[in-house]
Amino acid sequence: MIPLRDNLRCKVFPYVTLSIIALNFLAWFYELMVQSSGSADAFFSTYTMMPGKVVHAFASADPHLMLWAVISVFTAMFLHGSWMHIIGNMVFLFCFGRGMEARLGRTRYVAFYLLSGIAATVLQIWSDPTSMVPNLGASGAIAGVLGGYIVFWPKARIFGLMPLPVETWAIFFLPWWFVEQFLSVLSPQVGGGGVAYFAHIGGFLCGLVLAGLWRLYQPVSDVCYIPTNCECPSPGQPEGGESDGSEDEQN
Repeated sequence: MIPLRDNLRCKVFPYVTLSIIALNFLAWFYELMVQSSGSADAFFSTYTMMPGKVVHAFASADPHLMLWAVISVFTAMFLHGSWMHIIGNMVFLFCFGRGMEARLGRTRYVAFYLLSGIAATVLQIWSDPTSMVPNLGASGAIAGVLGGYIVFWPKARIFGLMPLPVETWAIFFLPWWFVEQFLSVLSPQVGGGGVAYFAHIGGFLCGLVLAGLWRLYQPVSDVCYIPTNCECPSPGQPEGGESDGSEDEQN
């Protein structure tokens, strides 16, 4: 299923999520310019993450190589390989990032996003530390957003296409998405080659852990809520539906 939106009602505007989407598209248009100029090989060699280069950089203890290895981890999060690649990633981010940004707060959300991307990179390197295949894309960080989302709103409704319009719950859709990544790791023919499935797994697990820790610290929040069928407010809840932290309604 291609998720398009959820049914959360949030009180804050998703400035950070939209900014991340804008940065990814700006990077993509710059990629197109680089490719048209004929210098794509040098660009991708420098700014995509290659596990073998990262491992070699830290094994050599060369500060310059280590610096560029770290830079490549972050720049790779904003690069994509095709129109379908970037559009697919940004659709997922738009659907699930809005609620996560509201629940965590903007600064923590940025840290959460980047840490998920780093965890995704670490597991991808672990899966094949000698690989010189360029890794790029926001899917590892976005997988962390998916993992965090299921911690906060398992009963949120997700609306999407498959290819006809379909509706399901986050508790069904997100675990199945995660299972698909495992199946693709066990049998690459299931999902096809060229996809960093270990990065998806690493990002998702990191998002689960970070969101779980935050929920222990702040179990209740009314910044987002799942609306009731009649949109009727209950005592002590924000107008329009359920608090996202309500143990009776949320979980």
